[in-house]
Amino acid sequence: MDLVYSKKDIIEASKLVIKESKTNHYFIKGIVGAGKTTLIKQICNELGVKETVSSPTFSIINEYKGKNKTIYHMDLFRLDDKKEIYNLGILDYLDNDDLIIIEWPEILLNNFECNYTSVEISYINNQKRRININNIIK
Repeated sequence: MDLVYSKKDIIEASKLVIKESKTNHYFIKGIVGAGKTTLIKQICNELGVKETVSSPTFSIINEYKGKNKTIYHMDLFRLDDKKEIYNLGILDYLDNDDLIIIEWPEILLNNFECNYTSVEISYINNQKRRININNIIK
């Protein structure tokens, strides 16, 4: 599923991700500045998060309380090897019913298998992005 959107259409884009997802693991990919965190903030808003949503670049994992479930927002950009995935307990998070949203999931995908919804954001220009949503069921 593809959608071209601008920042004013972010609500539509976030609702599409939620609607199209067949998993509780949203893996968000895109270049720096593509709008990953902006999209995640709106997804969390749609799911009832009242607190401020920010990128967990340095904390690696942020936890938010949604209307019906806990949401874990992770940023794996700074991780160098799969030992860090184990040490942080990331695989344990993937084994529960909470919603897991991961920015920069490549180190996880290159070393482990799991079901997830791939959300790829492509930069079109300063105003527009393309989102591509695919469910990967292993």
